[in-house]
Amino acid sequence: MDKPSRKDTIPYFIVLAISAALFWHAGSIGSMGSGGRAIGADFWPRLILGLAMCVCVFELVFRWFFDMEGMGGLLSQVEQQVAGDQDEVEDEPVEYHLPRLLTGIGLTLAYVWVLPIVGFAIASLIFIALFIWLGTYRKTKVVALVSVIGTLVLMFLFMKVVYVSLPLGTGIFETLSVKLIGLLGIR
Repeated sequence: MDKPSRKDTIPYFIVLAISAALFWHAGSIGSMGSGGRAIGADFWPRLILGLAMCVCVFELVFRWFFDMEGMGGLLSQVEQQVAGDQDEVEDEPVEYHLPRLLTGIGLTLAYVWVLPIVGFAIASLIFIALFIWLGTYRKTKVVALVSVIGTLVLMFLFMKVVYVSLPLGTGIFETLSVKLIGLLGIR
């Protein structure tokens, strides 16, 4: 088994060193939370940097102790196994749909524009549904279910776990958002 060349591992050592330095520096970020249960301002940067360091260490260990010849990655191995199980796999030509792309960009810009007006819950619900529909998935019940569950999960994650204040909207939309937040148990 050949050890990797120095060139193969240098980027991982660089990212590991930078992440470690930033991780140490992030510990000096002042805590904005006053309660004992509150997550401090340093939590999320340190979590992301810690995960980056774990990925670098994993990749370095993998490159140093495992044979990399012929390994194209987990997904390519699975693809080869699936292709080997089928008699013939036909490659479909890739189609590009410029109007659909432009519509997706317009939809995203519209989402950002209406977000302060109708609030995160309603804007996200509609955005997810329209984006799935734009992607040519046409099972209405599934689109509705994914939109509702996706919106509720994102609201819970952002507001309860990450403590991000989301736009509630104005007027009736604000009232609906506040009721929904109450139903989710977010305070």
